Amino acid sequence: MERNHFILNAKSILLILFLILSGCSTTKNYSSDFNPDDPYEKSNRKVFEFNKKIDKIFLRPVTDFYEQATPEFAQTSITNFFANLDDIRISINSLLQGNVVNAMSDITRFFINSIFGLAGFFDVASEIGLEKNSEDFGQTLGKWGAKPGPYLMLPFLGPSTTRDAFTFVGDTALAPALSLEDNAARLGLISLDLINTYSAFTGIADIESQDEYAFLRDAYLERRKYEVNDGLSEEDLSQDEDFEDF
Repeated sequence: MERNHFILNAKSILLILFLILSGCSTTKNYSSDFNPDDPYEKSNRKVFEFNKKIDKIFLRPVTDFYEQATPEFAQTSITNFFANLDDIRISINSLLQGNVVNAMSDITRFFINSIFGLAGFFDVASEIGLEKNSEDFGQTLGKWGAKPGPYLMLPFLGPSTTRDAFTFVGDTALAPALSLEDNAARLGLISLDLINTYSAFTGIADIESQDEYAFLRDAYLERRKYEVNDGLSEEDLSQDEDFEDF
């Protein structure tokens, strides 16, 4: 009960911050062309500028220190450890999507890496041919027919949609780190996961574009379509539907 209360409060704070930033601060000039996927573009751009400042002032220095202080092999082991824990959430979402084969593969990966990979620090499962899948609750809702809704730029969390934003609770509730009873251990584990994950994406912030916001938005929306459709294009999906109708 305490864990769920913490998750809901964190999400409420982020949404409140989004509303506050929507009504204040200034933003740079941007294209006047209306994008139907991004009806809140003006507010989203303000949040985007806010996130960039947080990145510059806090996140980037912390990540740079982590990369300099942590040997590459240790970073790889830490990535493997959290990826192994994540296989639990992935297997549940695979099962909810009706993909029993992937669900069994994901949970098998977890047990193999936990036992033979020294608690997941070594990815033994991939070495023997069990490929890692990537499924989340947003993809699950997409498979169930839920539309993505408007694009949102969330404080601290970055790109999202209304569907993905409100599935944050579902995915977070399945995070093993939150089941720890010790508050210090739980916070430390979550912080390490966030820093390690962020360090893998720092290069994205360095991509030069005339409009960084639009570039990130379009890339995110296309990636989510790809993930929800399991890599199939809209043309492929329409052909599948035609075949099913036939």
